Amino acid sequence: MSRRKLVVSLVVVAMVVCLFSAVGISAKQKVVFWSYAANNIEEWNAREADIEKKFNIDLVIEMVPQNAFVQTLQAAMMDGSGYPDIIEWMIEQNRILDADPKKCLVIPLDKYVAKSDAFKKVPEGRVAWTNYGGHVYGLPHDVHPVILIYNDTLWKEVGVDVAKIKTWDEFFEAAKKLTAKKKADGSPMHYALPYDGGGLGATMWMIWNQTGAQVLDKDGKPIFTNKDFASFVNWWVDKINTGMMCTWDWGNFGALLADGTLASFATPDWWIAQVDAAAAEGKYQFRVRDLPLYKKGGPRTASWGGTFMAITKLAKNQDKLYDVIEYMQYDEASLTSRYVNAQMVPPFSSVWDDEAFKQPDPRFGGQKLGVLQTDLADEIPSMNAGDIFWDAVFTDFNAEFTEMVAGNKSVEQGLKDAQAKAMRRLK
Repeated sequence: MSRRKLVVSLVVVAMVVCLFSAVGISAKQKVVFWSYAANNIEEWNAREADIEKKFNIDLVIEMVPQNAFVQTLQAAMMDGSGYPDIIEWMIEQNRILDADPKKCLVIPLDKYVAKSDAFKKVPEGRVAWTNYGGHVYGLPHDVHPVILIYNDTLWKEVGVDVAKIKTWDEFFEAAKKLTAKKKADGSPMHYALPYDGGGLGATMWMIWNQTGAQVLDKDGKPIFTNKDFASFVNWWVDKINTGMMCTWDWGNFGALLADGTLASFATPDWWIAQVDAAAAEGKYQFRVRDLPLYKKGGPRTASWGGTFMAITKLAKNQDKLYDVIEYMQYDEASLTSRYVNAQMVPPFSSVWDDEAFKQPDPRFGGQKLGVLQTDLADEIPSMNAGDIFWDAVFTDFNAEFTEMVAGNKSVEQGLKDAQAKAMRRLK
């Protein structure tokens, strides 16, 4: 080969190498994102183009049914194919986190959140639900501070100004007046609160948040028999037995508010809209306030529900993916829209002073609902989570709780039995 031909060949090879290198540099990384939450997916679809442009990625958003999410994720991770890079999952009942990072389906984010200015703005009580064994595994999407909505008309008809009530004990004492009027069958015309008879859920869950009574210790071991939790369970069973509460009826909730059967309810932001039809009808005047205190000096709120984002263990380019999920969750320019469009309070304190949170709400006589919610957001209690938490609570404790309420077991015995069952779950 002549010297000239050799030079030409080398130039061609170099150009080809440069071409493929440039293509590689500019190629978008495919990022597969799984979520079960339809309302959240609406936000991600609206922001998809912006997210893709900012990080030069191809964001593939896939909805996975809630009842199949964990099993589908486990199967994909075990198979090593078809798995997501990022997931959005329930902050409660998650069943995918583990105190041991080796056994967890997602990576600990400790090295990222330790140097993140954004993460410092997220309420500690919200982060607690994704903290297992001292490792932070997820970034919360929302706060869901709990408030009390009450039918001011009905309560004042019996001489009670709910706005002036300080504690839950005072609330239930006042509720004797509300529930005094009976139907022909002897049941109250109006109920003070709804409750879930299945155990630690709904109203019981929210008030339990306020008690500070943990069911796991810091090491993730069950402590159902501790004095504070036993006192709360005894107190709650007593309140059920007063007959002043009705069943939490998911499908008929709005109708119960509209006809006056239900006179008040504790609620996170995602359930507030149940009052919309009743408020629009105008027969009753509704108002909002912080939760009455369980005990003096305790928190005025709680949290219930929500989601977090995490990065799966098999995902590539995890450093970049952390930047992606932090932007998706905490981009300040998008967070007010989360509140305006989805009525969910974002877990980012720097935006709570925005005018969007200061608007009068006609459903509640012009009260500024957003101001109340953001004022309470930093008071969300920190509850200890751990590997066995959800099974210990929703299987072991709840089964015993139904026996306690039915009178088949004392609270003391029921808690001992729940504790024994939960202890057997420890690895």
